[in-house]
Amino acid sequence: MTAASPTLPTSAAWPLAERFARFIAGLREAMGSQAEHNAALMNIVARLWNRLTEAAERFTAIAAKPVVPPRRPAPPAARPAPAGSDPHPDPHPEWAAPHLPPAPRRLLPTGHGWLVRMSPQAVPFGIEFAYLLAQPEMTELLAAAPRLWRVLRPLCRMFGITPPHAPPPSARTAEGVADIARQRRRRQRAERQARHAAVRRHGPQGSRPALFRC
Repeated sequence: MTAASPTLPTSAAWPLAERFARFIAGLREAMGSQAEHNAALMNIVARLWNRLTEAAERFTAIAAKPVVPPRRPAPPAARPAPAGSDPHPDPHPEWAAPHLPPAPRRLLPTGHGWLVRMSPQAVPFGIEFAYLLAQPEMTELLAAAPRLWRVLRPLCRMFGITPPHAPPPSARTAEGVADIARQRRRRQRAERQARHAAVRRHGPQGSRPALFRC
């Protein structure tokens, strides 16, 4: 008896996953053809293609398991005792995690409706996507798997869609964004004060050598 595929969605979510995959395939093909005549779109079409492909794969994976079972805490990994008396310890022991360089960020525009402004031919796809979000089956799936919004929110920004039943950002996220903004304002204020103090002390040209000071 063969085991079921771990990425196969349930019978209720399969039509949505299949429909979303067809929608993404059509959008990729349309944007690929439009990029030949749109210089701005040509600059990001590869990143857009990859992001859309990733969205379709994540949608299918989440639809396969809408409810994530609670994770069991992993037992602490046993590490060997430090060498101590070893005069030449290994700087890269076998049990140490490999140091990998950070993955390059695949940046795309983030403005509200950036894709339809860049390529008006994407407007019909935005209408189709809004209709898909309004389906009762999609509402039920989003209620069962709220993490699916992480996949759909970037698409909503692409098309300039604000779904009415989208959950607001968490309080922790909002608090973190506000804290970052406060830190940025404090840093900018300190930099301005330092510049003004330097101008008052040394003049607008900055510090001068002692030889030229009056």
